[in-house]
Amino acid sequence: MTASWARPKLHKSQTKAAPAAIVEPSMSISFFPGIAGATTASGVTVTPQTALQLSAVYTCVHMISTDIAKLPVFIQKEDDGGWKKDKKNPINTILRKPNENDTLYTMLQALVFNFLISGNGYVALIRNRDGSVKKMIPCDNWAVTVNQQVDGTILYYANNKLFMNERTSFRKETGQQRTFRNEDMIHIQNFNLAGSVYGTSPIQSAGEVFGLGLSAQEAAARAFNNGSYFQGFLKATGAQSKQKLDQMKDAWSRVQQSVTNFGSTPILPHDVDFINTRVSPQDLQLIEAREQVTKDIARMYKVPLHRLGFGDSEKAANMEQQERAYISSALEPITEQLVQQMNLKMLFDEEYDDFRLHFDFTQMLMPDMLERYQAHAIALTNGFMNRNEVRSLEDLPPLPDDEGNVFLTPTYTAMHDGSGSLKLNGEDNE
Repeated sequence: MTASWARPKLHKSQTKAAPAAIVEPSMSISFFPGIAGATTASGVTVTPQTALQLSAVYTCVHMISTDIAKLPVFIQKEDDGGWKKDKKNPINTILRKPNENDTLYTMLQALVFNFLISGNGYVALIRNRDGSVKKMIPCDNWAVTVNQQVDGTILYYANNKLFMNERTSFRKETGQQRTFRNEDMIHIQNFNLAGSVYGTSPIQSAGEVFGLGLSAQEAAARAFNNGSYFQGFLKATGAQSKQKLDQMKDAWSRVQQSVTNFGSTPILPHDVDFINTRVSPQDLQLIEAREQVTKDIARMYKVPLHRLGFGDSEKAANMEQQERAYISSALEPITEQLVQQMNLKMLFDEEYDDFRLHFDFTQMLMPDMLERYQAHAIALTNGFMNRNEVRSLEDLPPLPDDEGNVFLTPTYTAMHDGSGSLKLNGEDNE
């Protein structure tokens, strides 16, 4: 018997053409949040492309997206109050190879990258005829338009070459431009304003921070390009022809401009004086401004400062606490939203209580081998894990003849029977 899909009414309409009542939005730039830039008070236009020129932005976005992409993801089955891997579930095939072009790593990396830049990340679900998921196709945020119909229904208009020859929400649609119902599009989003169907772009929300960083970066670059010592103007005494003044100006520029002429000493004629108007990078506090912008960006993305080159003198224990805070504040909010979307849209109704998709943070929480083995020893000694369970965490096969399925009990444990005597675990004291 084929499992019933979570939303049978919507799934049933998948076999019909898109109804005439659907209103398609105009493809104006306003439908692509995070793409159009805004000019900040510092005079710089901030867009996702220009923001990525800041090393702090690139580092934070790359770090978070790759840290999530390399996490093990698997489907679990409820087992007597606990959860264990379901190796025979067909969703495992999708997790190994979401589509013909992507691995799970590249799909998750693209999804999280788009989310961190624009506040929205999209993955289109391609289904078999029974409603089960056949493919997962990530979509660039600029290639997806979200529209809420008059009855509250949310539709996604997405463009991707991988949609060619695929059966999507509306069977009669062809080509690479498709319409998806809400249950066929995984959409993770940053917090949004009331009534908005889009997540808020962090780059647009904090544009002044990024603009200040870009301005300071450009000012520092121009300081090198224009030389570092001789910034000012030339003052000629006596009458000078325009041609001679132009020649002096060109000669001065050739000698001192660009990094290749750094440190060169120009020679002035006896009737020309140099008036210094130089403002050094130290005077402009460019270094301090760029450091502050880096800290602001790290704060926005919840990345520990030691990952961006600050706090080298901090103790290892404090850095470990920051790493755990990084996982709980920067990574888990994204993976939890993604897991809820995947559970809701990739599982059938009757599977909700018995199955779940799971991101495993075990290796990130215990990166050190000594700490990991110490944790295993505590689990084995206190009897809440057996040796085969520990071996599975280390990607080792189980011991033969069910030898590793035995739970150990500490010999020093005892129960108090209320009479003042102690009963050793497993013994009756008479």
